[in-house]
Amino acid sequence: MRKYIWGLVATIVALQGCEKLESEGVSFETQFVDIQLNGDAYMSVPLGEEFVDEGAVAKEGEEEKPVTVSGNVNVNTVGVYEVKYSAVNNDGYPGSVTRIVAVIPAAEQEGVNIAGSYKYNGNVYVGTITKYAPGFYYMNNLWGPSPVPCYILTSNGKDLILPLTNTSFGRVLGSGTLTGNALALTVSLLDQNGLIDVPRNWTKQ
Repeated sequence: MRKYIWGLVATIVALQGCEKLESEGVSFETQFVDIQLNGDAYMSVPLGEEFVDEGAVAKEGEEEKPVTVSGNVNVNTVGVYEVKYSAVNNDGYPGSVTRIVAVIPAAEQEGVNIAGSYKYNGNVYVGTITKYAPGFYYMNNLWGPSPVPCYILTSNGKDLILPLTNTSFGRVLGSGTLTGNALALTVSLLDQNGLIDVPRNWTKQ
C-alpha cells in the first residue's frame, strides 16, 4: 500500500539464522543460508566506467551454497541500481541480500562531502544526509513535514541529482544545488497528485 505524505514509515524486520518452522502440524528446524557480500553493500561507479561486481558467498553452516545473481547496472545511465544475490538451503528455503550501486555523473572531486544535518527553512524539520560511497548519498527527509527519503548523486558537491527512488510515499526524483550551507531542492513525488517540481529549501547546520 502506498503512503501519502502524512503517512507513517513502516519497519520491516528480516529474520535470519536457525528457525523453528511448522507445516501441517509438524515442526522442524532449518538453518537459513548466510549470505555475505564481498565488498561494500553500497558502491558507486563513474558514468561510462566498468562496474566490477565482487560477488557474494553463501553458506549453510560450513557448507558453501551456489549463489544466483540478478539485476543489471547500466554504467551508461546515471542512476541507482540493485544487484541481488540469492541462495537456497538444503530444505528449499531461500535467502537473499542486495547491493546498491550508484552510477554517478563523474568521479567525485577530492574533498567533496555533503553529509550532515540540514534544517528545513522556516520550520523545525530536520533531514540528515548520509554518505554511502563516493558521490553517492541518502537523505532521510527531503520534504519536511513528512519524512520522504531519496538518494542524492553529486560529483562536485554543488550540482545534485535526485535519481528515481522508490519509497513508501511512491516514486521520488528531482534535482538541486548546494551553495555554501544553502541546500535548494526541486522535488517531484510522482505518485502524489500535483506534487511536481516543488521547491524544498534547507540550511546545513
